Amino acid sequence: MLSRMLALTWKIPKWSFELVSWGKSFKNNPIIGSYWLNVFGLHVFRVIVAHILFRVRLFLLSPIVPSEYRGEFIKNGYILRENFLDEDQFFRLAEELDQFEGPVREIIEGTTVTQRIFMDYEERRKAPEFKKLAENQLLDRLMRFCSSKNRPPLFYIENLCNHEDVNRRPDPQRDLHADTFHPCVKAWLYIDETSDNNGAYIYVPGSHKLSWKRLKWEYKESLEACKKGSKRSPGRYWDGSFRVNGADLHEMGYQVKKLSVPANTLVIGNVYGFHCRGEALQKSKRMTVWMQARDNPFNPLFTPFPKSTAKVFEAVWKKALKRLDQGKVNSGEQRNFYGRLSRPR
Repeated sequence: MLSRMLALTWKIPKWSFELVSWGKSFKNNPIIGSYWLNVFGLHVFRVIVAHILFRVRLFLLSPIVPSEYRGEFIKNGYILRENFLDEDQFFRLAEELDQFEGPVREIIEGTTVTQRIFMDYEERRKAPEFKKLAENQLLDRLMRFCSSKNRPPLFYIENLCNHEDVNRRPDPQRDLHADTFHPCVKAWLYIDETSDNNGAYIYVPGSHKLSWKRLKWEYKESLEACKKGSKRSPGRYWDGSFRVNGADLHEMGYQVKKLSVPANTLVIGNVYGFHCRGEALQKSKRMTVWMQARDNPFNPLFTPFPKSTAKVFEAVWKKALKRLDQGKVNSGEQRNFYGRLSRPR
């Protein structure tokens, strides 16, 4: 009894902080996962407030990017630009990434193996072409705007290995889903072209916007996520990354779009919008420079110091990754090694 009370003395402040930040787990946080609080609209309230603050920050940051990019992002939920780098620079970058050696985290999701190297400040110093990309002025401004936080993203090299025959469970990233309850962004500069052979990115244009039908869906899903054990429908409801089916997409009036793109294409997506990893028809590999920017959605402000703030986030995230590594390695869902990514040589 005493030990349980002592545990609650630090868990309650933690749960309360998660409630007013990016916390989304209905399983691990009994406040977020409270059935009765969500009956009265807790989840929907968090969604609405986060979106209002996001749009305010976007408006304030609008001068840093051209209007054509702003309009595309606000209308569709993503920005797509082919031939983002000039041909010579892209060729040098692709060659560098193909030969780069670093600390690889290999994540197993069904028959898909995702290899990632976290390219923090120290790793970028070993990769001059990657460093040049990270300092690209247009990319920097687009990511600072689209995140609404005026902060450069976290950078990775990502190598997607399809049909590795590792685990017969389905790959959860191939189900249409929203990453979380609030707007945030991920981006990809494609080193390889994408198609049905290696799994093109799938996005549902316009699904990043709030509508009455979307809010009704969020309310329904939040109540489902509060259920326990076998009472909960199959799927990853518990972690706040809600999956959506075809019938619900039709009800909300959305249509799915497959983004099959050539190499050297930049895609920046608001991952509150529905998206997924497309099915790959063949055993194949696909490399990208992967970027993500996620922050406290309830902070109404953005940083006036983009570069210094990014360095702090990189340092904090690097330590967080190391803390998470051991549990994932022990569970068999991750393997860590130092070396090159698995690519055709």
